[in-house]
Amino acid sequence: MTATSDAWSLTGHLLSTQAELFKSATQHPFLLAGAEGRLSKIDLGRWLANDRLYIHSYLRAAARLLASLEFPRHVSGPGAKGKEPYETRLADWLIEALVAIRREERLFLDVAARYGLGIEVAEVIPVPAPTLDVPPVLPVAQLPVHAAAAAAAKVPGLKLMEEVVFASVASTSSAAAVTSATAPGSSGTAPLPLLPWLEGAVTFWGTERCYLEAWTWARDHAETVGRDVADDADGGALRKEFIPNWTNSGFRDFVDRLGRLIDEAVGEVLGKTKSAEEKERVKAELLGRVEGPWMTLLEAEKQFWPDI
Repeated sequence: MTATSDAWSLTGHLLSTQAELFKSATQHPFLLAGAEGRLSKIDLGRWLANDRLYIHSYLRAAARLLASLEFPRHVSGPGAKGKEPYETRLADWLIEALVAIRREERLFLDVAARYGLGIEVAEVIPVPAPTLDVPPVLPVAQLPVHAAAAAAAKVPGLKLMEEVVFASVASTSSAAAVTSATAPGSSGTAPLPLLPWLEGAVTFWGTERCYLEAWTWARDHAETVGRDVADDADGGALRKEFIPNWTNSGFRDFVDRLGRLIDEAVGEVLGKTKSAEEKERVKAELLGRVEGPWMTLLEAEKQFWPDI
C-alpha cells in the first residue's frame, strides 16, 4: 500500500473497493504460464508486440499530461512540508517515466533479437468506400483470412487502453480550458477543478501498479519452478530477462512515489476544508472523477492478458 499513516488514502480506497477486479487484472493464466516457463516464443512475442504498442500510447498520454500541467508562476521556495509543488513533482515523475519506458522498448527489441521473438502487430488498413452504401472499413468477418488474423492481433485490453484509458488523459483540464475560453462573457480565466491532473496521475499510477503486482505475482510462482530457465518454452526470455526487470525494488519505489504524491495532494485538499460536511463533499467530488476511470483501467488491464 502507498499510505503510511492513518490518514484517508485515495489510492488505498481504489485498491480496496475494487479488490476482486484488481486481482483479475494481476493474476491471470497467462502470467502463471510465463512464470512456469510454459509460454511459447510465439505467445510471448504476440503479447510483447501489444505491450510495445501500449508503450507508444503511454508516451503520447504522458506528453499530454505534461503539457496540461500549470506550474507555479512565482519563485516562493518549496511547498508545504518543505516539498516542491505537486505539479513540479508530477512533472519530474513523468519525465522519469518517459525515459524509463523508452529504455524498456529498447529492451524489448534487444531481447526479441537475442531470443528470436516476433514482436510485430499488423494493422488492418481501412478500405475506402466507393459509395455511401459501402462501409469505409470492412468488418473482420468479411476480410481475407490473413487480414482478419492481423485484425485480431491486438488484444482487447490494448484497444481499450488506446481508445479510452490513455485517450482521456488530460481531458479534464483541457475541457475546463475550452469552457473558460468559450463561455459567453467569460474572461478566459475560469478556475480549473481541484487537482486538475488527478485523473491522469491515477491512470499512470494504476497502470504501473497493475504491472508491478502482476509480475511480482508471476515472480513468486517462478521461484518455485525447479527447472533451469534455459529449458523454458521461450528459451528463458521471460524468467531471465523480463520478470527481474519488472519486479525490482527500483520499479516498486517508482510506482509508490506517484501513489504517495496522489495521496498527499488529496490529503492536503481535504485538510483545508472547514467542516466535516465540506470534507465529505470534496471527497465525493474527487472520487466521482476517478472511480469510473479506475474501473475502466482495471478492465483494460484484465483484458490485456491473452487467453492461452
